[in-house]
Amino acid sequence: MRHAIFLFVLAAGASGCKSVDCGPGTIERNGTCDPSDESTGSAACGDGTALIGDRCEPILPPTKCDPATTAEMPDPNDPSVTICVGTGGGGCSGTFACPTPMSGKTTICGQLYDITDNSKFQGPSPMGAPCQGTETTGPCALKITPYDALAFGGMPTTTQPLANGGFEIDDCGRFRVKDIAQPSSPFIGLGIDDRNATMVGDPAGVTNTTGVAAAAVPGGTVTNQEAWIAPKATTDMWQTSGGPPVSGGIYVGIFRAHKCDPNNNNCTGDKFANQAGVTFTLSGSTLPNDDYYFAPAEVGHTMIDTNASSTGVNGTGLLKNASVSNLINYSGTGGLTDTTNCKWDTKAAASIPNIVFFQVYRPVNQLGKQCTE
Repeated sequence: MRHAIFLFVLAAGASGCKSVDCGPGTIERNGTCDPSDESTGSAACGDGTALIGDRCEPILPPTKCDPATTAEMPDPNDPSVTICVGTGGGGCSGTFACPTPMSGKTTICGQLYDITDNSKFQGPSPMGAPCQGTETTGPCALKITPYDALAFGGMPTTTQPLANGGFEIDDCGRFRVKDIAQPSSPFIGLGIDDRNATMVGDPAGVTNTTGVAAAAVPGGTVTNQEAWIAPKATTDMWQTSGGPPVSGGIYVGIFRAHKCDPNNNNCTGDKFANQAGVTFTLSGSTLPNDDYYFAPAEVGHTMIDTNASSTGVNGTGLLKNASVSNLINYSGTGGLTDTTNCKWDTKAAASIPNIVFFQVYRPVNQLGKQCTE
């Protein structure tokens, strides 16, 4: 009898008596408590969360950007996250965002101008609306393509564009070129031409092909970049009044009166103030056979004065026969008051056939000095 009772107790223990007591929301599996397959209710989770399995997870609302002022874009630091980036809406005085580029790349943002009268190149009723790509006039009829500036200056017909994340322009003439791959040289050139493929390289379009160079900033942005259009009617006036033809290439230097930081901020005076009395130089020597200047009192850029030997009030000179083979040795002489502490910036230059290329020159520090001009 005792033997039979002992066997009965062993059989009962082997057939289902549990030694683990699991709490709500869990079940016993092989002697351990695991989350149950079914929700036990959401009362324990706070606002903005929901019970997912055995955890309270946040409920994220869908991203919604204001279409008038922003656009949805992947976060450059986490492509799985969508962020709102300003498109420039809110009028031409509104903020025009210049987003941080992807690692190792450069984003360049700025404003288009018409060299004819120095005005901002804008649509007829600018509101800060992004261009759609179908427009045939104004800034929205243009495209912007980045290149290695020095490579393009030396071999314009064979240099390929730099990989990039695309360009955007609004009807205020503001632009950004995003995520530009780094060039072999320290400089990125922006080529500006008609968006319509049939008008590319045709001066009869919105503009002659123009260009401008900016510093490559890996992982950073270049803001307040100035860029220009040069209509055929304007460059025809230059040639008619004694200037060089576009067919041979025109390099345009604009000398500004005040020192600024690389993003044209923190200037010692009006960042757009031009400097009269400056003559182009190459390695310290003037270029009397290749330089041209406008009439001394001309504020715009229409008529060349063949007797002028330095910049007038528009601070602008034209060069033919400039070449990147001369390296970063183009500069200016004259116009500066404090030559002990200040000198003109030096740059590379190129007169590229059928292209009008622009560069801004500013006072910079003499070696070991502090220029405040």
